[in-house]
Amino acid sequence: MYLLPPEASEAEFRELLSYWQSKLVPGRLPGRQHIDPTELQPRHLSQVLLLDVVDGAPPKARRRYRFRLAGTGFAAIAGRDVTGLHYDEIGAPERSLPVIRALDLIVERKAPVFLSGCLSVPSQDYVWVKRLGLPLAHDGHNVDMILAVWLAERRSLADLARNEPEREAGTPQVLERR
Repeated sequence: MYLLPPEASEAEFRELLSYWQSKLVPGRLPGRQHIDPTELQPRHLSQVLLLDVVDGAPPKARRRYRFRLAGTGFAAIAGRDVTGLHYDEIGAPERSLPVIRALDLIVERKAPVFLSGCLSVPSQDYVWVKRLGLPLAHDGHNVDMILAVWLAERRSLADLARNEPEREAGTPQVLERR
């Protein structure tokens, strides 16, 4: 079983990780076909994301992540419905790069990844964001989708400076197995 880091204490993270782990079979990852939205906590659905892993074609050969589903909570912070867009199309590169690194880690390590950090939004408010991404593989081995939960809290820059842990924002953490 995978362990969440201490800063991922919210019920949404525990419940989605527990649900995903209930779908694991030894030596195989669950696929999208194993995920039933009716089994997820309804109160969390607005924070759920489902991303397609899109392998790049030469000459770029850059992996991208397309929103198959984005809950209304994510759309509210993004300022629009992002369904069908790629992650690198919804914000400035400096804002999306830590998330793309975390998504790459999910694909490469075939393991859950947690990421937290400060996100600047167009209103010039700041939002502290925590994300948990879980790998899905239709064939049980090659990650082709990512199931995620995304939690945001609006805070002023002064509040962030005073109250947040000194941990560097934007550093993805691959979850450890116990």
